[in-house]
Amino acid sequence: MKPAAPSPERTMKRHDLAAGAALFALTLLIAGVFWALLPAEYRQNQSTDYTAHYEPVARAILAGRGIVDETGALATRYPPGFSLLLAGAWGLGRAAGVADDTALLAFRLLCAALSTVLLYALARLVWPVWAALLVGGAWACYPFFLWITKQPNSEVPFLPVFFAALFVFWLAVLRRPRVWWLYGLAGLLAGAAMLIRPAALGLGGVMAVLVLLLARPLRWPARLGLAALLALGNLLAVAPWLGAVYAQTGTFIPLSSGGTLTLKDGLTFLVDEKAYRRDVPLSDDVAALLLTFRDRRAEMSSTGDVVAIVLDEARREPVAFLKFTWIKATRSWYGNDSRTFERPTLLVQAVYALLILWGNAYAFLARGTPAVARPADLRRMLAGNWLIVATFWAMTMTAVPLLRYMLPLMGPLFIALPGVYFSLRALRAGAWASPAPSLE
Repeated sequence: MKPAAPSPERTMKRHDLAAGAALFALTLLIAGVFWALLPAEYRQNQSTDYTAHYEPVARAILAGRGIVDETGALATRYPPGFSLLLAGAWGLGRAAGVADDTALLAFRLLCAALSTVLLYALARLVWPVWAALLVGGAWACYPFFLWITKQPNSEVPFLPVFFAALFVFWLAVLRRPRVWWLYGLAGLLAGAAMLIRPAALGLGGVMAVLVLLLARPLRWPARLGLAALLALGNLLAVAPWLGAVYAQTGTFIPLSSGGTLTLKDGLTFLVDEKAYRRDVPLSDDVAALLLTFRDRRAEMSSTGDVVAIVLDEARREPVAFLKFTWIKATRSWYGNDSRTFERPTLLVQAVYALLILWGNAYAFLARGTPAVARPADLRRMLAGNWLIVATFWAMTMTAVPLLRYMLPLMGPLFIALPGVYFSLRALRAGAWASPAPSLE
């Protein structure tokens, strides 16, 4: 008697496991080669946040002193997620007899590889296996992703947590809309991402809004309940830290005590002279506006003061303020703190942007049915991801606009890339549409 043939579901799971393992190994290989080929001067750690905050706080945690800085005060400049992960990596490394530097290297590699696998899983919700592999492979080869993993930036552990939050969220909304605990888990993961990078502050709120807009075929009362559950999970993740900070300082600090300082730096960064920074050409009116902001820094003692001064100067010089806003919006996608290699970075980013917009155009504008089994799910995911990107973009524009802050958002944008291939195939066939292949 012949054995029963494996079910399509089991075959698909085997394909996904094999694809995930291949992408994990591919990321390790590409990252290792990339790091090895970097000139010696670029292999050095250039993350001042790491040396000034994350490392000393992590060593304090490992020594049993708690989440404190080098002065012994509660470390509130950044949330504790990255420092806790660093302490955990070093603790495990020491238990295994591994040096701290080696444990940190392994931790970065693990985070990089996991981010690729999780992005593949996210793409797999809307694309066939080979197309999702294209998304994961493109991410593993993305030069700025590889660059960010060469040193201990907080973005490195943020990536897998952020992608995991997106995967669980879209799994719930697109495939399991009635599985209530998935929404709570998505909220918890969004909260964990917030504890690693405060720029994720609005992630849970945006997800809750997307549940209301996109969690079909549920009715509004059910959507409200699930959105509230997601928000509750988000709150539960961050509440212990917020409560501990309030108990010790008597002040409510939303994730980071550096909010006002960050806002001020975001207004004056183009006129703040530092030895390692190159100058950026500015028009006379924009330069005058930024110098005014710099002269009024002493008045910016709170977030409310910063907002009031910005509104005041925007009323006085609306054209200059609009130009400055445009500069911050664009620099968010290619800028770096030292302002070196920005032109080639802009060119590379422009190519990726063209491909991403091309893929989105196919998904939303192609005649007939786009080449996926669930075209409505693809459109919902892409639209929702753009809303998440817009939220992070707005957060980045309030600070010093840098590509490293927006880099995690390139991952969900990569979901559209297979649309480029499908559109080319459709054009060759004579129509911008093609039959939908199976997701198997």
